[in-house]
Amino acid sequence: MAKPDPRIETLEREIATLVEQRQSLRATGGEARELEHNRCEIVARQHKLSETLISIYAPQPAFAIA
Repeated sequence: MAKPDPRIETLEREIATLVEQRQSLRATGGEARELEHNRCEIVARQHKLSETLISIYAPQPAFAIA
């Protein structure tokens, strides 16, 4: 079995931490500004995770178009 890419593990940990923070904010009545900032951070990390996974696992073209 191949060793997991550390970039993926890091991003997954960051997302999990941000989700925990969001749950805490919601449970304690966090301000809308804080919730929105947290949401944007989660979206950014999820986007980066998607890009990273694609770069690792998507088939690479046999040739590049110039």
